[in-house]
Amino acid sequence: MLKLQELTNDWEILVRLNAFFISYFGWLLFGLAYGFLGRYSVDVTHYLIHLPFTSRDFVIGLIEFTKSLPLLYWLFEGVYYLGFSGSIALIVAYLLLYKRDLEASDELFIRYMLSYTVAGSIYLIVHVHAPHLVYNLPGYISENTYLTRQEFVLPSLHNTFAMVNIITLWKYRREKIGATLIVLNSLIPFTTLFLGHHWIYDIITGMILAVVVSKLTAGYSPRLPAMLCGLELSYLRRLAVLSFFIGVIALFLAADPQYWSQLVSNLLGTP
Repeated sequence: MLKLQELTNDWEILVRLNAFFISYFGWLLFGLAYGFLGRYSVDVTHYLIHLPFTSRDFVIGLIEFTKSLPLLYWLFEGVYYLGFSGSIALIVAYLLLYKRDLEASDELFIRYMLSYTVAGSIYLIVHVHAPHLVYNLPGYISENTYLTRQEFVLPSLHNTFAMVNIITLWKYRREKIGATLIVLNSLIPFTTLFLGHHWIYDIITGMILAVVVSKLTAGYSPRLPAMLCGLELSYLRRLAVLSFFIGVIALFLAADPQYWSQLVSNLLGTP
């Protein structure tokens, strides 16, 4: 409790925490607006599926292999659904709130922002669709929801963020929590491939993007948003609490976006 009180009285911690929330919500808003912004994006999936390791047999073979090992399958399922929003929450909580490492937190923030910017720019120009969608595999989400876009595939932000997390956490690899988080993020590329959510090329490009932005931002301290720097501590606390609850709701939505999307559509009377 004392630690929590200290954190809520630390302007440096709160302003960075709110910056992470704002960046994440900004990406969600981009996803919602993509239906309009991305209407001129060119679908290049038909080019990608002529490359090696993209055949239907290859994709289904990986999925069937994973399902033949129930423990591995459920592990990969859990890691995948934790993978994006959950990994962000865990890494920020560890670096910013637990370790209070402002330098690493600043690097993480700018790396996330650059990854959002580069990936979003690519999606506006060209896009591909996921293996499960291309081959119409049963049991997968095939429509856009309030939290997911079927065009956000290459580069894979799941894997970009996983690699960014690993690089940023690497100095804590000898600590138990740090090592556990590194292992968790190391599993994400395998889950996205073996469950049919991404092509191997999405994973590779995502990792390359992560390495590039991490190299460019090593030791860099970004300028925090002016709107946050001008807020008093009390307002920062309220903003953090509000953002936290919105973030929790987003995590619930991410766990089963198809169900919640249908529920919201029913409440709004959307056919």
